[in-house]
Amino acid sequence: MLCVVLYPALITVLARFNAGQQLQTYGIKTHEVKAGTPTMGGLLFVVLAVVVYGFYDHSRSGFIAIFALTCGAGLGFLDDLANVRGAGALGLRGRQKLALQAVIGVLVGAGLNQVGQTRELLPGFGLVDLHWGIVVLAALAIVAASNAVNLTDGVDGLAASTAVIVFATLWAIAVREQERSPGVLSAALVGGLLAFLIFNWWPARVFMGDTGSMALGCVVVVLAAEVRLLWLLPLLGVVFVAETLSVIINVTAIRRFHRRVFRASPLHHHFEILGLREQRLVLCFTGAQAMGALLTFLVALPAVNHK
Repeated sequence: MLCVVLYPALITVLARFNAGQQLQTYGIKTHEVKAGTPTMGGLLFVVLAVVVYGFYDHSRSGFIAIFALTCGAGLGFLDDLANVRGAGALGLRGRQKLALQAVIGVLVGAGLNQVGQTRELLPGFGLVDLHWGIVVLAALAIVAASNAVNLTDGVDGLAASTAVIVFATLWAIAVREQERSPGVLSAALVGGLLAFLIFNWWPARVFMGDTGSMALGCVVVVLAAEVRLLWLLPLLGVVFVAETLSVIINVTAIRRFHRRVFRASPLHHHFEILGLREQRLVLCFTGAQAMGALLTFLVALPAVNHK
C-alpha cells in the first residue's frame, strides 16, 4: 500500500530529472515509443525491503540479503545513470559489471559461510554441506542471476511478474520451514513488486531499470540459499534461464555460423517479432515461471518434511 501511494511521486521526480530510458540502437522498432519513460523505478521496492528489515528483522542472515539487494541496486544505479546521461544505452561495460557482480557474490558467499548457511538441497542427495564451497557457488549464482533478471526486463511487466512468482515461492517455502528472515524479506519484495506492476504494466509509466533488476537478481540468490534451494534456483527461475540461454545461443550462432537461431534475443523479443502482443507474452512467460515454481516446491517438499 505504501508503494502504491509513493510510486506516482517517484515517477514525477524521475521525469523531472529527465531519468528517461535510452533505447539500444538495435532494439525492437515497436519499442521506440518507450524511449524517455522514467527508469530506476526499482529504487522504491528496494528501499521498502530495507525499511522492512529495519522494523521486522535484525538477523545476520537478513543483513546478508539486504547487503546483496543494496549492492545490486547500487551497481544497477550506476548503469542506469550512465544510460540516462547519454553515456550509452548499455551503460557500464560488460567486464565492469561482471567484475563487480563477482565481488558482490564472493562477499555474499563469505557471509553465508560465516552465519552457517552452507547446507543446500542437492536433488538425489538431500542436504549437502558445501562449507567454503558456498562462496564459489554464490559468486557464480550472483553473476548469473543478476544478468538473467536484467535480460528479462525488456517488456512491460515481464521481469516484475516473473519475479513475483519467484519471491512468492520463496516466501511460501520460508514460512513452511519457519525461516523468519527470508520469509519477511520475500514478503516485502512481493508487496513492492505488486505495487510496481500497477505502474509497469503495459503501457508502462515507469521501468525498474538495472537498479531494480540487478537488485532482484542478487537478493534472490541469498534468499534461495537461506531456504537451502540454491541448486534449484535455475528451475525456480526457469524464465530467467531461458532468456539468458537464448542470448548465448544467438550470439554464438551469429559469431560462428553467421546465422540466427532466434529472430532476436533475449527470447521475449523473438516472440514479439513473431507477433505476440506484450500483454499476452507476459502472461505466457509468467505461466511458465509458475510451472517452474510449482516443480521447485514439489522437489523441495520432501527435504522440508525431513529437515
